[in-house]
Amino acid sequence: MTFYICLLPIMFIMIIQGFAWIKFLPNKVKIITLFILIAMLFRYICILILFLADNIKYLYMLKIPFFLNLIAVPLIAFTAMYIFMRKDNIKFYYIFVISAVLCVLYGFIMHNYEVILKNAQQYPAVLGYTMTFSKGSYIFWPYIVFNTLVIFFVLGFMGKNNPNKFGIYIIVLAACITSVELIAWLLDVKVLVQPVLGDVSWTAVWIYVLNKVRKNHYSNIKSG
Repeated sequence: MTFYICLLPIMFIMIIQGFAWIKFLPNKVKIITLFILIAMLFRYICILILFLADNIKYLYMLKIPFFLNLIAVPLIAFTAMYIFMRKDNIKFYYIFVISAVLCVLYGFIMHNYEVILKNAQQYPAVLGYTMTFSKGSYIFWPYIVFNTLVIFFVLGFMGKNNPNKFGIYIIVLAACITSVELIAWLLDVKVLVQPVLGDVSWTAVWIYVLNKVRKNHYSNIKSG
């Protein structure tokens, strides 16, 4: 569980780095980035609160912000693919439409699916509690399918003649890690207290994307 404890500060460091780069981004990317980073920040503050909690009282109030990765990760995937595809005939406002759809779906999930709190002390060196859906398979299987579709789409439609091979590889890697982690979670093979490896992987992808966009934006301003 030392690995799990180490992942939490790494996640916060990446989120802080993302916030530090926001001012160097184009306005549209800036808005999406702010949304993604705030969502992930709220989620990991909740995870930290659960980790440190010694009383279950009021913890159910964390339900709504706790699962915000279900919005943030798909949004990272769609935006990263959009940026790496470089298709002028696809407008960026579609990302905002996708954001709205994800928010509606998230509201539906929060309203219709109950969560349960479990004592996390079964894991060595871990205190506090963990939160999950009572019917997690109904949520996680579509999430796994989404990540699998990302893999096939990226390899099938973006891999050819794409100059940013590394970007393609890390998207595929993040989607693979997320899918494998959640399948293991559903099979009750729970190495970590929370399935956070996928979050960390996709956030690393987003930091890479932000760095590329930041540099390109700065170069365009300088040349212009």
